[in-house]
Amino acid sequence: MVGIYLKMPDSIGDERALKRPLEKNRELVVNAGSKIKKAAAALKCGEPPREGLGVLWHLAGLFGQRLYFFYKTKEYTDKLKIDAGRCIGCGMCANLCPMENIQVKDKTAVPGKRCTMCYRCINQCPVQAITLLGKRVVEQCDIKNYL
Repeated sequence: MVGIYLKMPDSIGDERALKRPLEKNRELVVNAGSKIKKAAAALKCGEPPREGLGVLWHLAGLFGQRLYFFYKTKEYTDKLKIDAGRCIGCGMCANLCPMENIQVKDKTAVPGKRCTMCYRCINQCPVQAITLLGKRVVEQCDIKNYL
């Protein structure tokens, strides 16, 4: 069994308190790349990394992340907000949504009640018309920004 723990930038772009500086996110991506290369080299030598496989790692992940997000996403949310005054009706958000939670009606995106907080629509909206937790988009998170 192989295990590797990577710390990566988050995708929540509409809450300033949850954002790291751009340089910190770039550093996380560079460090992850280095760690992946080391893990691949170790695996080739027959020494698979076992990081994150122990009981303490599982407990830390359970209490530090999974329970919080399980509670937050236990039910779908209807809190997705689309500013009709800013929306250009391009349909990008509707095409990206894995839950088909957004429809374009009368040239404006309209949210449903099945949002799973993936943030794809918020991070890709060309006019930053969509929010979920915050009131405005602080940063549109995309891995390309950190490479």
